[in-house]
Amino acid sequence: MAIIRLLLGLLIGGVIGAVLGYLGKCSSGTCPLTANPYRGAIYGAVVGTLLVSIFLALPKRRPTPLQEKAAPAKGAAGAPKEKSEIPKVSPERSDAVHIDGESDWNAQVIRENGSGLVEPLTKESFLQKVFNYEQNEQWKFEGKLPCIVDFYADWCAPCKMVEPILRELAQEYQGKLNIYRVDTQAEPELAAAFGIQSIPSILFVPLNDKPQMAVGALPKKTLKKAIEDVLKVE
Repeated sequence: MAIIRLLLGLLIGGVIGAVLGYLGKCSSGTCPLTANPYRGAIYGAVVGTLLVSIFLALPKRRPTPLQEKAAPAKGAAGAPKEKSEIPKVSPERSDAVHIDGESDWNAQVIRENGSGLVEPLTKESFLQKVFNYEQNEQWKFEGKLPCIVDFYADWCAPCKMVEPILRELAQEYQGKLNIYRVDTQAEPELAAAFGIQSIPSILFVPLNDKPQMAVGALPKKTLKKAIEDVLKVE
C-alpha cells in the first residue's frame, strides 16, 4: 500500500511539474523548475515523492480504550477460547447509548460496597464473583447468589437513569441477590469479553442457568420482572 502511494505521489508530482514547466517556462531557460516540461516533471516527481513519504511517516492516531479489543483468553493448551453466546432478555432499546471513542470519559468510582448496596467490580473481583473466563471455556458462575451486572459509563445519560433504580432493587432484594456495576472505561477487557457495544447493558446471572443480557435503560417494573423470570427470585 505504501509503495502504491509513493508511485502515485511520483506520478502526480511529475504531471504537475510538467504542466508548470510547459506553461510557466522562463525566457532565459535557466529557471530550475520552469525551464522546460522535462525539468519540471523531474522536480515535481521528487517533490511529490517527498510529500507522500512525510505523510506516511506521521504517527497514526491511537484508538481509545474501548476501541482496543482485549486479547482473547487462552485455555490450558494455549488455544483461544470461543466466546459463549449470551441470550438477550429483550431486544436492544432505543434509549441505549452506543459506545464510541469520541465520548467524554470522566469516570468516577462508585464508593458503595457490601450487602444491600451496588458493588463496583474490577476484572479481578469479576473473575472471583461472577465468571472466571481465564480458566473456564464454558460458563461457570462463581457466586452464591443470583446477580445483576450493569455495564455503564459515567458520561452515559441512560446509565444515570438506571443507577438509582438498581440501588433501590439492591435494598429490596437484600440477601436474595447481588447487584454489581462495571465501569466500561476502567475495565475495557470485561466490556470486550462480553461484546458490550451499547450501554447500559445489564447482565442477569441466575444460579443454575446461563446468563441473559438486556440493553437499554429498563424501567424498574421490567427489571423486577426479569429478576423473577430469569433469576427466579421473588
